Amino acid sequence: MKKVGSLEITRYNYELIDGEPKIVISMVKVLDQEGKYIKFAKLKEVEPYLSLYSINFKEHDRATNPIKTNQRT
Repeated sequence: MKKVGSLEITRYNYELIDGEPKIVISMVKVLDQEGKYIKFAKLKEVEPYLSLYSINFKEHDRATNPIKTNQRT
C-alpha cells in the first residue's frame, strides 16, 4: 500500500459568503510520497489530515470559475 505524501485541491471555487471571500473545496486528490496519484477523496474524508500533509492547489482558471456570491448564515 502506498503512503500518502500530499494532497492536491483540484476543484474549488471562490465565493463571497456574507460579504467575505471564501474558498469552497469540492475535490481533493491524494498523492503518494513521489507525487503520484493514489485516489480522489471527499474533503470530509481527508479533513482530519489536512494539518499533517502538504497541500497544493491546482491552478485556478478564473475565466471558467469566476467568484460567486452566496448569502449564507
